Amino acid sequence: MARQLGFNAARKRYRRVFWPAMIAYVAIVFGGAWFIEDGVTPQWIAASVAVATALPVCLAIWAVVRWMSETDEYTRLRHLKAFAQGAALTLCAIFVIGFLQLFEVIGQFDVFWFGPAFFLAYGLCSCAPNWFGKTV
Repeated sequence: MARQLGFNAARKRYRRVFWPAMIAYVAIVFGGAWFIEDGVTPQWIAASVAVATALPVCLAIWAVVRWMSETDEYTRLRHLKAFAQGAALTLCAIFVIGFLQLFEVIGQFDVFWFGPAFFLAYGLCSCAPNWFGKTV
C-alpha cells in the first residue's frame, strides 16, 4: 500500500500525472482523427493510434487510484465508495444492455461508451452525498 501523504502532496502528485495524461489524450484523439483515413491507413497504424489513445486514459485511472491510496482514511473511504458505486451502476447498465441485445430488443451498442459512462457514474456518486447532506 502506498504511504499516506498530506492532502497537498497527494493532490500535487495526482495533478502532475492526471493533467498531462489528459492533455496527451486530447492531442492523440485530435491527431489520430486528422491522421487516420478510413480504408486508406494501414490497420497496424490505426491499431497503434487506438492503443496510444487508450494509454493516457489508463494512466489517468492509475493516478486516481494512487491518489485515493495516498490520502487519509476519510477521503479514501468516500472515493472508494463512489468508485465502487460508479462501477456497480456501469456494470448494471452493461448487463441490461447486453440482455436487451441478446433478446434482440435493441441493436448493437458501442462498448466504448461504457468508459465515459463509468466516469460519469463515479463523478455523480462522488458528488451525490454532498447534495443530500451525507458525507459517508
